[in-house]
Amino acid sequence: MREKWSLQNNNGFTLVELLSVILILGILLAFSIPSYNTIRERARITAMKMNMHNVAAVVEIFHAEKGYYAEDFYDDEYGSYFPGGDPNANPPVMGKLPTNPWTGLVMDEDEFNPDYYDNAEDVSNTVQGGPNDDDGYNAGEMRFAVYYPFGSARATLWGLIGMDGFGRSIRGYDAAAEEVIIFVLHN
Repeated sequence: MREKWSLQNNNGFTLVELLSVILILGILLAFSIPSYNTIRERARITAMKMNMHNVAAVVEIFHAEKGYYAEDFYDDEYGSYFPGGDPNANPPVMGKLPTNPWTGLVMDEDEFNPDYYDNAEDVSNTVQGGPNDDDGYNAGEMRFAVYYPFGSARATLWGLIGMDGFGRSIRGYDAAAEEVIIFVLHN
């Protein structure tokens, strides 16, 4: 005999139950995506800071060998001082530059923007709105600025500023002082 269909024998889920589960999963996903993006951005900024430390080491090695701080990565062939490079070859062999954390591509010399400081104090200035608070660059680029003392033919100080995913100087926040601090590497 044929069994009659009844609600008591229904082993599946109702439409309301399925929609409720989908709604709950959607809410959980909505909370997790911003957190994931924040973690990715922090990881990229950390990678950029590491790139800056590597570039700072190259700048100091260049200075130790040549006796001066060059103002331009391209003209002065800083690139040959990166790992794998040979500054003594003719012409110098370019080393492996850092990888841009936002593009995933190896940086080229055009991503190191040369600049100059007006005052020696500007090199270490970390104040928001100060000389190292930049905007308008591409994500992952660096600004390398030098300072020439009055009457000197050689730069004596340098500063290196890395750009975040929005093309502005990497920054942090000092909760105790309630102020933004610009991340600058300098000698």
